[in-house]
Amino acid sequence: MRLRDEVTKAGEELAEKIGATAIIIISPQARQIRESLKTRLPVIIARVDGVAARPGDASVDLFTRMTPDVDRESVFLKVSRIELMSEAIEAAYIQGLIQDRIVLGIVSIGDTHSVIVVDITDIPFIKKIADLTATLDYTIIKATLNLAIEIAREGREGKLIGTAFVVGDTDNVLKRSHQLILNPYEGHPKDARDIRDENNWETVKEFAQLDGMFIVDEKGYIRAAARYIDASVRGVEMLPGKGGRHLAAAAITRYTKSVAITVSGSGGMITVYQGGHEVLKLNPRISIT
Repeated sequence: MRLRDEVTKAGEELAEKIGATAIIIISPQARQIRESLKTRLPVIIARVDGVAARPGDASVDLFTRMTPDVDRESVFLKVSRIELMSEAIEAAYIQGLIQDRIVLGIVSIGDTHSVIVVDITDIPFIKKIADLTATLDYTIIKATLNLAIEIAREGREGKLIGTAFVVGDTDNVLKRSHQLILNPYEGHPKDARDIRDENNWETVKEFAQLDGMFIVDEKGYIRAAARYIDASVRGVEMLPGKGGRHLAAAAITRYTKSVAITVSGSGGMITVYQGGHEVLKLNPRISIT
């Protein structure tokens, strides 16, 4: 029996033994693995590049790009199985496919096969992301967070840079803000402004050096950069050490139904605001994939 089949069988038996509530499959060969399972537990296929779920199968889409021909030498450089599993659990939870219980993942990439068990009962990050995406599309929020992480990690020309993104309730956000300079996104086609397309991220990183904020609409398109927030900061509570960017981000979410994601220019920390309050803080050195 092939090694992958042995690991799959062991994972299926373990899932039953520990009382897992679902099995998540992450693999370029996910359909074949799914067909080999005999379990009655819910099975979710985490779809990556080139993988399609069978009609009727529960599935979630992953942002991580992974090709089916991952070779033995590069598998550890191309993808982290823990990060893939974390992303799949997050997406499945938000879609209501899993609950706050134990989930087992079968991850098969190249010549590496893993069984990963996660008890999500006490993982607050997943619940916070679910709260953020109650009114905004998950893929837009996740893409913006991942882009913010890259900006915080890389900076520009060897220097840390600070920036911010305001996502959602765009008409009201635009009414409570104005351009500091000419909008660099004015007149650009939608496909060049889609924040979910990583091909557009280098342009965003370049414009992140400008003062002001990015405005991202409800469909994931960047409407403006270098935007100054006019919302009143009166009554906005802010922790010591936070600058004007954070204050403006909290203020705009207090008066609109938007979510603001800030990148600190000093320490690189990422802070998320909603309803005028800080709701999430991320260390950019820890990947959320």
